[in-house]
Amino acid sequence: MKGDRQYLKIAPSMLASKPEKYVDDVKILEKADVDWFHIDMLDGTFTGTYAFPPEDLARINEASDFPMDVHLMTKHPIESIGAYIEAGGDMLTAHVETVNPRHFIDAVRKHEKMVGLAINPETDFAILSPFVGEIDRVLVMTVHPGKTGQAFIEEPLSKVREARKLIDKHRYNCELTVDGGVNLKTAPLAVEAGVDVVVSGAGILYRKDMAQAVSDLRALGK
Repeated sequence: MKGDRQYLKIAPSMLASKPEKYVDDVKILEKADVDWFHIDMLDGTFTGTYAFPPEDLARINEASDFPMDVHLMTKHPIESIGAYIEAGGDMLTAHVETVNPRHFIDAVRKHEKMVGLAINPETDFAILSPFVGEIDRVLVMTVHPGKTGQAFIEEPLSKVREARKLIDKHRYNCELTVDGGVNLKTAPLAVEAGVDVVVSGAGILYRKDMAQAVSDLRALGK
């Protein structure tokens, strides 16, 4: 599997930044040629934590032309779509644990935006698998959502392998992503399991040289 994907995409999770540093960090990471920015929206209903109201995304979007992938960690993702698109969201991802996937996909497609589905470590992949052929990205959580800096959980990699087989078998135009605890030690496990994209917060933004952190992670995909 690893040999089939020569380019590993990198999406920094801005949850690991701080509001007063959002714009400065984005400018540094743009120069590192990341692929897009991962924006974790938390409204307290799904995780009990709060981050990235639409105005924070708007501030980053005004400072950057890079794509913005909005991870809607809320029990009400459909109701949040409009505000986050208006703030600059290019892709919206919701958890299968919080919404009917069919309703969410249809709601996002009405806005002609990219759509993804996320799945928690303990959730059976069978809930998401019927929709893989209709979405742009599968996001497998390798931590419990809500906080940055958590330790990587290896068990969800079984879902990554299952998704990889499904995508390859049917040649779906769907990218496979992991999010949570991704760093130089854990990213090789995800790459070996078959991911196309790694979302990394602390693994990039907690490094003194963020650009080098991006380069180091990307090299793992070669």
